[in-house]
Amino acid sequence: MERSDLLCMELHGTFEVAAVEAYLRLIFDLGDRQGTFSLLADMRDLRGISPQARSRLSRVERPYPYRAVALHGASFTFTIMSMMVVKAGRTLAPAAFPFELAFFQTEAQARAYLAPYRDPQGRG
Repeated sequence: MERSDLLCMELHGTFEVAAVEAYLRLIFDLGDRQGTFSLLADMRDLRGISPQARSRLSRVERPYPYRAVALHGASFTFTIMSMMVVKAGRTLAPAAFPFELAFFQTEAQARAYLAPYRDPQGRG
């Protein structure tokens, strides 16, 4: 966590169901403890997302605790895949995907996009 309102992550290798389950536990626990926050994810080293992981990400039981999500460094393929996961999720459970999602080439661009969503008091 960077302050209480921005979770920064790096994704490496292939995102499998076990990693998705750990990710979901982490973000929902953070949301339960401190409210909504933004996510900044570095996808430069992401090599794959299994079909089962994509399905699990789009089928959550409650709303993601995000204000906004900015992904940077994703390949064209992973950008499209990520958009499809969110689109599928919004179709299956629209209330679970209340956040804005955007893609950027650089971390600086992603951080600039998230700036208006940050809590100036750091309360989360």
